[in-house]
Amino acid sequence: MYMEFYEKVDGLARAIGVTTSTAKKYYLLFEEHGYNFKRNQQGQLLFSQDDINLFKELMLLKNEKGMTVPKAVKEIIKDKVITDITDITVTTEDITVITKQVTTVMTELDELKQLVKNQNEIIEKQQEDFKKQFLKQEAYIKDSLEQRDKTLITTLREMQESQKEIATSLSKEQAKKKWWQLWLR
Repeated sequence: MYMEFYEKVDGLARAIGVTTSTAKKYYLLFEEHGYNFKRNQQGQLLFSQDDINLFKELMLLKNEKGMTVPKAVKEIIKDKVITDITDITVTTEDITVITKQVTTVMTELDELKQLVKNQNEIIEKQQEDFKKQFLKQEAYIKDSLEQRDKTLITTLREMQESQKEIATSLSKEQAKKKWWQLWLR
């Protein structure tokens, strides 16, 4: 696809080699005969390369013997109506092509939607799996800490009992010593 450039009235006048006022006179004749030119948002006339070629054709035709500018405009407009019909045919073909392209894009969008849906389902499943794994790890850690705490408490109690036994045994020995000491006296 190509970008089309447009000329204003003074650009048209330069392109066909006439004054701006003559160019205005010519485009007004075309518009009187039903040919419409493009206008910008400010209402200024814009002439495409096709429009400029139309005026160039007018310049050639008006110079023929027995031809006036109004007759030349009528002749060109008559030919232009036939050209416009072929343009409509091309436009219909363009619409068919565009319709196929839109259908292709819509199909691709549907495929992308399905792909996103599938990916979302996979992500949700992974999140559930991670949650289950996290809960298992949390339970394992909790159980491990409880087991460690039980083992620690049991070990501390055993140590306390051992210390009591040692203390009892030491006090018995001291008591024995004292008894022996009493004999020695």
